[in-house]
Amino acid sequence: MKVNALALLRFFLWFSCAFHLIVGIGLNLSPAFPQLMAGYYGAAVDFTPQFLYILKPLGAFMIMVGRVVMAAARDPLNNAAIVYGLVALLAIRGLQRFIFQDAIVGDLAIESSRNVVNGIVFLLLAVVFAVLFKLASNERAAKV
Repeated sequence: MKVNALALLRFFLWFSCAFHLIVGIGLNLSPAFPQLMAGYYGAAVDFTPQFLYILKPLGAFMIMVGRVVMAAARDPLNNAAIVYGLVALLAIRGLQRFIFQDAIVGDLAIESSRNVVNGIVFLLLAVVFAVLFKLASNERAAKV
């Protein structure tokens, strides 16, 4: 069975779009949502009013990342800059997990092993997006 790289790429892009939009909107509209996300990440956080406010601009960025990824999901091969921008973002997020391991484990009380797994997942997602984009591009070139 031959894998349709373009269909897989679109699926992952739509998933990324939905995730970013849901998290961004949640951070801006629900004071309970950040607590839910902290639990998802395994973090222990003091949710002061100041901290909850600081999360709102992060939510705005998440909404915009979701909107930009939406454009790529609609037409990935003509939005290479967006796809590679997402690859870079995921790679940076993965590397941050290792570079700032001490702060993540110490300040947020995230277990070291969980942090490493999270970092690996971000890096693997970056690779998946890059490989799928390359394969989809090759598929299109082969059809021409």
